[in-house]
Amino acid sequence: MPEWIAPALMVVTAGVVTVWMAGAIYFDVGRGAGWGRLLAAGWAVGVATLFAVWQPVWQPFVLMVGVAAVFLGWWFRQKPSHDRDWDPSVAVLQRAVRDGDAVTIENVRNFEYRSLWDFTPRYETRAFRLGNLTAADVVFFTWGSPWMSHPVLVFDFGPDGRVCVSIEVRYRKGQTYSILSSFYRQQELIFLVADERHVILRRTRHSRNQEAYLCRFRASPDELRAVFLDYVGAVNGLYETPRWYHGLCANCTTSFYRLPNSRCRCDWRVLANGWLDRALYEDGRLDRTLPFPELRRTAYLNEVANGAPEDGFGDHIRRELERRRHGR
Repeated sequence: MPEWIAPALMVVTAGVVTVWMAGAIYFDVGRGAGWGRLLAAGWAVGVATLFAVWQPVWQPFVLMVGVAAVFLGWWFRQKPSHDRDWDPSVAVLQRAVRDGDAVTIENVRNFEYRSLWDFTPRYETRAFRLGNLTAADVVFFTWGSPWMSHPVLVFDFGPDGRVCVSIEVRYRKGQTYSILSSFYRQQELIFLVADERHVILRRTRHSRNQEAYLCRFRASPDELRAVFLDYVGAVNGLYETPRWYHGLCANCTTSFYRLPNSRCRCDWRVLANGWLDRALYEDGRLDRTLPFPELRRTAYLNEVANGAPEDGFGDHIRRELERRRHGR
């Protein structure tokens, strides 16, 4: 093996560790403040200088690894918490109680929005019978990037109605979504149980540049019940013990595939989830009677949802999408 390979690997590894630690210093030590930016920059410049003036390379590398190990020991001790100054939209956690075939969910979110930031909080207790769960839909929300989407499952309990589960960031006041900050200890995770109309209109009517596509999720009733009960377990687990949100490892898609009854999916489209609808289509989890472009066209939801009445919202949007599919 050429002599230069080992030093080169050390330099590359040092670069990756240095960049990650600079982000951790800025976000988790400095909390995004100006002095945190200076501290992160000082760390990066210091490491670069150390490698430039101290030879052989393995000596500054060993020192940097030691410092990184001490820092990681501190970083991993940072714990998620329920005790934050939460954004009002995620201030209340849901909780579920199962009694045989019946599942009662407390604090189902059903806000009345006038704008994204102007709303009347409204929480409801809803009861569902597992025997009535025979269908589910998946709503894909997109916002212009071909690589990112937000999938949400809607469970249809027939006479008991529908309920949405959306895996999201539990924002603190003043926070907005940042893929970079989500790699650090900045945001907690929430499994949000909500009314379908609330979840859809919050994004199609009140968020900028978001588009929604509603597709029937093809699964047996037994599979759907297993998934729903996994969600119930996750909701109760988070009620008892908070967890960190992570932009790759614990986001709206990877969190789903970590549920007990979800099959591990080794597919790059789990991470680049803007392509997840194509992956599910290829697996037969979405309607295969139409070519995928046609399925996507007929599943487009914004105009239908934004014009739907409040009463019978879910039935209305599905009737209209079915009419579009059949060209009526």
